Amino acid sequence: MTEDDVAVLLNGYAAWNRDEFDTIFEFIDPEIAWLPTANAIESGLHTGRGSLREFMESWRESFDDLRVEPELLIQKDDTAIVIARPSGRGHASGIELGAEVVHVWTVREGRAVGFWAAGTREQALEALQEETVTTTLRSYEAFNRGDLERAVSAFDPEVVWHTWIVPGPGGATYKGHAGIRELWSDARNVFGDFRNVPERIVVAGDRIVAFVCVRGRGKESGVEVEGRIAHVHTFRGSKITRVESYQDRDEALKAVGLTP
Repeated sequence: MTEDDVAVLLNGYAAWNRDEFDTIFEFIDPEIAWLPTANAIESGLHTGRGSLREFMESWRESFDDLRVEPELLIQKDDTAIVIARPSGRGHASGIELGAEVVHVWTVREGRAVGFWAAGTREQALEALQEETVTTTLRSYEAFNRGDLERAVSAFDPEVVWHTWIVPGPGGATYKGHAGIRELWSDARNVFGDFRNVPERIVVAGDRIVAFVCVRGRGKESGVEVEGRIAHVHTFRGSKITRVESYQDRDEALKAVGLTP
């Protein structure tokens, strides 16, 4: 899946939110195979762009002010998992939408040839069959809820992590589990109680590129801080052995050979 494919996929969600349905279906293959959630009235495998359009339009008719905002994109080869947050209210019931939705797309040569609405993100990740993705996400989740020991357990005891800004301009290299704890302590001295929120995960062989939104508050100034960076995690077996941090996300993709 190319960067152009990713842009078109995400533009499709933006078009949905603008009620520009024709734009969405420029990306959909006429013979797309699609599968709604198991509890949907239309459950079962379907084929064709026309039937998928009817299905999507039925959702628009059932809810007022319906929007779907992607929060996390996970890629491996020609598969993209989009975890999104819907908003709107039932046209008849007035019930507000809130639970996340999980869409699994298969994209080839610039066209979506497959779509599956998974019941949960766990179902989608299990189908992806990529343990490194699950390990990476669980480490971020553990860090963000303050469970540092669980977060550290994703890393090899001899891990090397190079940063570009912590503890100051030019960054530093931290080694081992003790080094990881020191890095997070140094980062908190700058950003206070910060969080690393993954926005995109890309599988590149034995490496994972993670686009991360860093959110915190300046420890001295109290000013809220938000920045978008990238981490490249290198795996050996089930453990992360190296992390490279990038200020420029395009440079991270280039480093793993995903862009020229």
